Amino acid sequence: MLSRRRLLTAAGTATAALLGSPLLLPERAARAQAAPALPLTLLNASGNGTAYAYITATDTAGRLGFVGADGVFHALPNPSSVLTPVPDYAIPLGPSGGSGVSLVLTGYLTGGRVWFSIGDKIRFFANPGPPGGAPGLVEPGFTSADPNWSTHWSFCEFTYNAANLYANISYVDLVASPISMRSTGAAGDQSVSPLPPGAPEAIASGLAAQHAADGAPWDQLVVRDTSGALLRVLAPTHSPASFGTYFAPYVDAVWSHFQNTPLTVDTQNPAFGAFTGTVSGDVLTFAGLDTHGVPFTKPGTNDIFSCASGPLYNSGGDARGAVAARLSAALNRGTLLLDGGGQQPSGVGPAQYYQNAITNHYARLVHANAGVGYAFPYDDVGPTGTPPVDGHLQDPAPTSWTITLGGTSGGGGSGGASTTSAYTTIPASSFSSRNGTQTENCQDTGGGLDVGWIHAGCWLGYRRIDFGGTTPRQFIARVASGAAAGVSGGIELRLDGPTGTKVAEIDVGDTGGWQSWRTVPINLTGAATGVHDVYLTFIGSASDFVNLHWFTFSAT
Repeated sequence: MLSRRRLLTAAGTATAALLGSPLLLPERAARAQAAPALPLTLLNASGNGTAYAYITATDTAGRLGFVGADGVFHALPNPSSVLTPVPDYAIPLGPSGGSGVSLVLTGYLTGGRVWFSIGDKIRFFANPGPPGGAPGLVEPGFTSADPNWSTHWSFCEFTYNAANLYANISYVDLVASPISMRSTGAAGDQSVSPLPPGAPEAIASGLAAQHAADGAPWDQLVVRDTSGALLRVLAPTHSPASFGTYFAPYVDAVWSHFQNTPLTVDTQNPAFGAFTGTVSGDVLTFAGLDTHGVPFTKPGTNDIFSCASGPLYNSGGDARGAVAARLSAALNRGTLLLDGGGQQPSGVGPAQYYQNAITNHYARLVHANAGVGYAFPYDDVGPTGTPPVDGHLQDPAPTSWTITLGGTSGGGGSGGASTTSAYTTIPASSFSSRNGTQTENCQDTGGGLDVGWIHAGCWLGYRRIDFGGTTPRQFIARVASGAAAGVSGGIELRLDGPTGTKVAEIDVGDTGGWQSWRTVPINLTGAATGVHDVYLTFIGSASDFVNLHWFTFSAT
């Protein structure tokens, strides 16, 4: 079965809350409540005429089951033998091009997943539960012996209860077909579309190149069908080939370094505070930290990838668990030996992640190509104030939820087929995908929201921008900055991906304040005609250096 790092609780918060970083609901959540009926639209924009959806979850009575095409929850019966096929609860989506089905979820559900498959149906099985207990659901697995191995499948996760709708896209287990989401309700119109076209293949190619560079079995994470078409890219925890002692040289260097240098880990929870330790006798000991009998000895490669075994096992919502999570993140990202690495997690910023030759290259490539979305179990750990990297929607009183397989959730039947003219004013907050950043109320003319908390490594994506038949002459951005003296950065305009063709760059420094707005034009240095996904990528300072209100293009 798949790991459930992002398993959602009945309280409507993610397991990140156990680490002292709870996901907070808007203030209006106290006055609004999610109704026990939620309109859900499932769209097919995969490019394949045969696609199916499945909804698995647990109801308020604690029963595991499926939601059918009628929106009704069907509890899973307790079978008499293991691996008993589950009744067919597939929801056919119809041909590609944005077609799909609409239904109404007629009750609260927790720990849910919306699965999609292309071409073939997913085969689910049930195992008998203990006497008086609930049956177990056997989901698609990660070995070639699994009956769904050659099926093209993907999923997103959700909880829907009186507190809120919380839905997210995660790459902790795999990268597969793009899934996008949109919701409306008390929190406004929200969208998550973190996987740009071509990202899965780019990640697969990057893993093949990494294997050629270091000999580790990164290439074995790529699963293709007999025709060579990409089915999925597995996370290292599901690798069919062992990574052996891949992390050992890096761990040895880290343990050696902190024999004479203190390592401080801030739990980012006021109840626990920070702990400082050093290595003695191959044990990393933090003064005053109860390790529950499991010391921080040198972790193995599998311990680091899983963030859940050996010395990195997580003991739950306590101080040891918070320290283990932050050590896990630092080891996956290779940040412990960098300047500032002795202060975790805030001593090293996102722009410095994955720079060591020995690192989690799957996570590196996910964040380089797929934008937001967890790439390992504690990818939520980061410097205080850094926006989360997960791709999620959260609304205390949702009125609609749309999920699209293979495209942007545009509502209706468009499936993301509509375009936006490059010559209109495009709000920065209208992004369809992002890496880092947050939005805030804007004091500029026109009001609305601006995008802030921008530093090197962040990016914003905008779907289907139409430049017409002639390349515009200028890219124009509305910016503000209250950055400190000497802090500056650049806004790169790229086409069709965060690392796509660069056609312009605007350099930004202090404008006199974070709400002191200035319109900055720059000539394009590359061609842009027709329809493209547009990406604004940010380079330069690891500290916040710019706010962005809107942008547009000019033909003159």
